[in-house]
Amino acid sequence: MGSVFSRRHSPSRYHLPVPPLPHKLALYRAAVQHPEAEVGFLYRAYAHYRRRPPLLLKEDFAGTAAVAAAWVALDGEHQSMAVESHGPTLKWAAREAAGLLGERAADLHFVQADVLEVPSPKVDIVAALNFSTFIYHSRDALLRYFFHARKSLRPGGIVVLDAYGGPGAMRAGEQRRPAALPDGSDFEYRWEQRSFNAIDARVDNRIHFAFKGGRLLSSVFRYDWRLWTPAELIELLREAGFEETQMWCDQYDAKKGTSDGEYRPLTKMNEREDWVAYFVGLR
Repeated sequence: MGSVFSRRHSPSRYHLPVPPLPHKLALYRAAVQHPEAEVGFLYRAYAHYRRRPPLLLKEDFAGTAAVAAAWVALDGEHQSMAVESHGPTLKWAAREAAGLLGERAADLHFVQADVLEVPSPKVDIVAALNFSTFIYHSRDALLRYFFHARKSLRPGGIVVLDAYGGPGAMRAGEQRRPAALPDGSDFEYRWEQRSFNAIDARVDNRIHFAFKGGRLLSSVFRYDWRLWTPAELIELLREAGFEETQMWCDQYDAKKGTSDGEYRPLTKMNEREDWVAYFVGLR
């Protein structure tokens, strides 16, 4: 009598199912965002200009709404609004915030809309982070957003956006670094700048995630951005009516190749290969 198991059905040929990969927004949140540090900067920047404590925050282009959630978690009197146009992303963010904030989740208000369609309520801080304003490719479009952001502020409020630049930001290339989810499972984050057009300052950027065993999520996030310069951002903020505008950046020692990691208002920045900075406009 032959074997009960034929060669074709040998148990040695069975394979365990491949576990599903984490949600792309969970990967982005773990690899890219540092909401506690961002909120710490927002609070410090506001205190630099104003004496009263800020209470209300609006996070434009909110995505995972990590900053809006961290703002609520920072203080029992804080409330925030997360504005995001993509419905599935907003739903994911709301679920995550509910788990993080518990009974305080009601202090984070989610709005699915274009940021230009949400003029109220007035807030102390408008945050437009993760280089979100780079989605505007023309001067008129970016100026329109800055006008709107100013109208969204209480008297004495501030808008905060971030930007990056330097010669390194104008060259194609890829950066890789390890990252880990809250449960400890690790993966590799890959940032690719695919192209830069010097005529219109447009960049094609991609985010990829790599995992053990050779699994790869390629071009999970794609960005068609205009690389705005500090001079352009400051000029447009002033044109939008902000009474004072400043660039905040760290101090870089070119000889040592190190940064002090402390962001402060600058009036001059020496040449450096790469930089990431905040731009603050005061109403």
